[in-house]
Amino acid sequence: MKNISKIKSCKIKSLSILFIGICIFSANFLFAQNKDDKQKMGNLTVVITDIENNKGNIQIGLFNSEESYKGEKEKFKGAIIKVKNNKAIWILKDIPYGNYAIKAFHDENSDDKMNTNFIGIPIEKYGFSNNPSILFGAPSYSKTKFLINSVNTKIEIKLK
Repeated sequence: MKNISKIKSCKIKSLSILFIGICIFSANFLFAQNKDDKQKMGNLTVVITDIENNKGNIQIGLFNSEESYKGEKEKFKGAIIKVKNNKAIWILKDIPYGNYAIKAFHDENSDDKMNTNFIGIPIEKYGFSNNPSILFGAPSYSKTKFLINSVNTKIEIKLK
């Protein structure tokens, strides 16, 4: 009987040690998962150039999807920036890594809208990330998107 009792006691100890080991391994695995799942963030500096004068301000939007770029969803971030020395700089911190696009225009008369002529052609200068060529209408999201995948990203937008 003593031997059976010792065997049961050894089995219980072995199972307890195995259970504790599994718990420790699982906790370490879950901690590692959460550590890897943390969203990586970067800083973005946008420099707007080719501004003809220092009047008014720059209206600018940062879009994180094609839907937001087209106006079907809210833009990711937006700002109104003062023009100084014929340029404007927008600095954003802690932007999640991913694809983005930017639209900007020089609101010279500070009326919070892009003014156009009688046939709808903008009379205020405008620009997009990647500085795509523009024929008719705004360029597509795919032509303007860029990737934030490092601690610091800097882009320049030349107004047209």
